[in-house]
Amino acid sequence: MIRSAALYTYELEDSAIAVAEINAQLSGFKLLTYTVGVLMCDTEFVDSGVYSAICAALPFDVAGTTTMTQAVNGEAGILMLTVMVLTSDDVFFEVGYTESIPPGGDITEASEAAFESSSAKLPSAPKLILVFPPLIVENAGDGYIGAFESLCPNTPIFGTLAIDGSITFENCYTFHNGDKSKDKMAFILAAGNLSPRFFMAIVADENRLPYSGEITKSEGHIVQEVNNVLTSKYFESIGFAKDGKLDAGLQFVPFLIDFKNRADRDGTPVVRAMVCFDENGYGVCRGYVDQGSVFVLTNPNGDDIFKSSLELVDRLRAVPDRQATIIFSCVVRRMAFGMEPLREAEMTVQKLSGGSPFMFAYAGGEICPTSSGEHGVTNRFHNYSIIACVL
Repeated sequence: MIRSAALYTYELEDSAIAVAEINAQLSGFKLLTYTVGVLMCDTEFVDSGVYSAICAALPFDVAGTTTMTQAVNGEAGILMLTVMVLTSDDVFFEVGYTESIPPGGDITEASEAAFESSSAKLPSAPKLILVFPPLIVENAGDGYIGAFESLCPNTPIFGTLAIDGSITFENCYTFHNGDKSKDKMAFILAAGNLSPRFFMAIVADENRLPYSGEITKSEGHIVQEVNNVLTSKYFESIGFAKDGKLDAGLQFVPFLIDFKNRADRDGTPVVRAMVCFDENGYGVCRGYVDQGSVFVLTNPNGDDIFKSSLELVDRLRAVPDRQATIIFSCVVRRMAFGMEPLREAEMTVQKLSGGSPFMFAYAGGEICPTSSGEHGVTNRFHNYSIIACVL
């Protein structure tokens, strides 16, 4: 079994104070034979040196990313550093850091050596992979899943892409034991006596718009044609774009997609965010969009997003024998709350603080299985979603 602790500090400037606060929270918690930490923080903790000081003081390996707005038991805030500590006598953990991943490059090749080195230290095959990929615009989130599926087939993969609090997302870092990078992927392999459970919520049915169709031509994360029409022209025809550009009021366009032609289709729809048109008039998405997939466009608002989050957290509360819970929510969901950036995080604190330790943070893209069981695992990359892993 796994025991856990959720640590935090708001101390941004003085590394000694921050380390003392983390150590004070950890002092009453017994570490078992095998321990690892998931560390999330605002970029300011990296710039000030607090992040590296805390990693140097912790008696176990850590992996994670920068984020914006977080929560643990009893606390929610924007400028925080949090650590989810996982410890066990019969669950084994190994942390790794890939080589630099080039934009549009081979993610599997960059990951192979790190994965083989870490997995070789485990006594058995991993039963869970926690991943913390960099935010590289040219790389679809599915590519990170594909890399680990080729290296460790049929294993649940859960995680978050790095994000930061800026408008341009220029300082998104991944973490590994005090190191930081904008182009390396951190990961944690877990083997032994564990049975992770996964939960997810997407946009509600009432958010669906009266626009649907088929992706008639695509390549990777590029949508070339919708309903046999150039993607930019299709969106111009429904009033979402003009002169080859998305309407100024649209940051993203969410597609609720059914991958109807995929061999691993499990019936669970996935949300994709289209962020812009390229020079050809093709739609650029955050994740793969398979040709032949059917979609419905959506228009989520803050209240409906909050409702789906509330329903997910209530489902988590009902899960028996929760030892630890890790929750990642899409940063666009936070944007939808406007002047209430803590709305989702504070609700999670209110609902979950009386139970076992949890960590909540915002994501630049969510990675979570949509199904996992005796017939296999369906790992998916998500947008606009809130995901959870219960250990």
